[in-house]
Amino acid sequence: MDLVALLQLLNQMPPESAYIVLFLAAMIEYVFPPFPGDTVVVAGTALVTAFAWPLAPVFTVVTVGAIAGGGLDFALGAWLVRSGAVARMPPKRRKIVDLLVARFERYGVIYLAVNRFIPGVRAFFFIAAGLAGLRAGPVLFWALVSATAWNGLLVGLGIFLGGNVQQMGVWVGRHSMGVGVVVAVGVGWIALQTWREIRR
Repeated sequence: MDLVALLQLLNQMPPESAYIVLFLAAMIEYVFPPFPGDTVVVAGTALVTAFAWPLAPVFTVVTVGAIAGGGLDFALGAWLVRSGAVARMPPKRRKIVDLLVARFERYGVIYLAVNRFIPGVRAFFFIAAGLAGLRAGPVLFWALVSATAWNGLLVGLGIFLGGNVQQMGVWVGRHSMGVGVVVAVGVGWIALQTWREIRR
């Protein structure tokens, strides 16, 4: 379903049903990254800018949905440690996890603060936060900061484009593609560095 069709579908729903869809979409993309949650969030933003839906409830449900999704990922990472799943890993795999967690302990706040702007891998930041034993309060705080900044940017973009849904979709698609290339390069570099450390 393209963005315009999705927007029309949401606009035809009772507001309560549309808010539930927006919340679930913002949450599910953290649990199942291939899910196109950003597309649904953009459609929600367009409800405000193109169809004059009230900003506060739309903004709130997509922001809280993102925080809930990040919280589930964080809980999964913490559970993997508590259950002993990490401790039972083969030594080489455990060493990889330990090296990645050590990096996250050093730069974790930065990753969490920008997570909402990075498609595809944002869920793994919260899993890593759970693996690293970070406290839930700061993790959810940075999830709130990042989601608020991203959703505010989308609203501003919608206002700037005068509610042009197609153009909003193009801009967000270009952002996702550009960030995807940067993430692929970054993941490759981290994998190379991790492999070198293991070899040493």
